[in-house]
Amino acid sequence: MDLRDIIRNQSSVVVGHKAVGNSLNFNKETERFSKNHLEKLLVLFNDTSAEFTNGDIGRYLQAYSWYVLCLKRALKHISLSRRVQAGLRYHPRNVKYSSYHKELSHKYREFNQYIELDYQNLIIHSCILLDRVITLTRRFIVGGNLPSFTSFNKHKQFLKKSPNPLDMNHHAYVKYISTETDWFEIPLKVLRDKFLMHSSEKYMSFLGWGQSNWDLEMVTVISAEKNQDELFRKVRAINFTPRRLARDIETFLKWYSNYAITTLN
Repeated sequence: MDLRDIIRNQSSVVVGHKAVGNSLNFNKETERFSKNHLEKLLVLFNDTSAEFTNGDIGRYLQAYSWYVLCLKRALKHISLSRRVQAGLRYHPRNVKYSSYHKELSHKYREFNQYIELDYQNLIIHSCILLDRVITLTRRFIVGGNLPSFTSFNKHKQFLKKSPNPLDMNHHAYVKYISTETDWFEIPLKVLRDKFLMHSSEKYMSFLGWGQSNWDLEMVTVISAEKNQDELFRKVRAINFTPRRLARDIETFLKWYSNYAITTLN
């Protein structure tokens, strides 16, 4: 089923990410999510050729580096927008800006023009990262009825549809990928495939503060039914937030590394 139809069949008007409510410390959060949780696993592979060739390990490291760069820019947007919201939105018109406010205003004008581009880049490179991770799986899952090792989506769909995928020793792997990664389809895959990369139906997109004053959300609004007479008479909204995405990917990478290391040992 088309992911947009799945969204339209939901009872909730808003689907996708839930906002992160706690305050944002830019330095701490970028440091936290820059950590490569597959580092110990890559050492365990003991592939000396990875230092010189751009194989599966090199391509993963490149994808993770680009994902982190995209995430840092998105978090910078959130941090800067939050400070502008707090310091400039209600600034009295008849009071001159302080040097801090002048610098803040200048940074915002310069940086804000890239916000939508940076959010979209993060979505795209997150999907690339997941594809690169799943390529590493062929190093510890072999034989039997095997899925794709180049596409996270095809890998997951195979595990969900096949009655007895992989060896039964990998039941925990099949269960996790099949049931604990719904955040991949909605909002990541549907946004990348149906609105960013390919031709799409009419939709609206905007950024704003939703249920959290610390999480700047990108909201994509589509009609709640196909071919509505009035385009936005009834709607569904797809929420995307970099802070929630970072937590989803962090959880996945930690689990993946632990599973792979246990299997190899």
